[in-house]
Amino acid sequence: MPGLMTTGAHESHGYLHPAGESWRYRWLPAPEGERDQVVMVETNDPDMVGAIAQARRTLPAFWQVFERPEHGESKFALKVLVTDQTGEEYFWATDIARRDGKILGTIDNDPRIVGSVKFGDRIEISEGDISDWMYMRNGKMVGNHTVRPLFKRMPASEVERIRKMLADP
Repeated sequence: MPGLMTTGAHESHGYLHPAGESWRYRWLPAPEGERDQVVMVETNDPDMVGAIAQARRTLPAFWQVFERPEHGESKFALKVLVTDQTGEEYFWATDIARRDGKILGTIDNDPRIVGSVKFGDRIEISEGDISDWMYMRNGKMVGNHTVRPLFKRMPASEVERIRKMLADP
């Protein structure tokens, strides 16, 4: 079953995975005052599954740069799963911190499925719930592996805009 994929407000980045069947994806900020754009994608999409696996494999590199930024790295974010009685939803979490063996972040999306968090909430993050990561370096986006599988579903102008933002398009 296809799912909805969206851009997000509030400099949102995240995707929803309701009922284990489909994704709703926010890949970049929606222009101020505009609603999210929607794109459909299958949960078992091999490109998306591969992108998530790549992000998880490279998470140690993210942590290394996070702990010792040396080349202008900033705006670190993690894509994380939040689950409650209404379903599952993925959010970009910003303002990342690692303290006393815990990972903390601030929800950077308005929820569409779960009711246990809202935009701006500070949450504890389990490393097993991380599906992607990103940061900015010298004005370019590093990571955000899960945006690339969406290029085939996006308008060419949007793909071009995002590729210009990526350090490794």
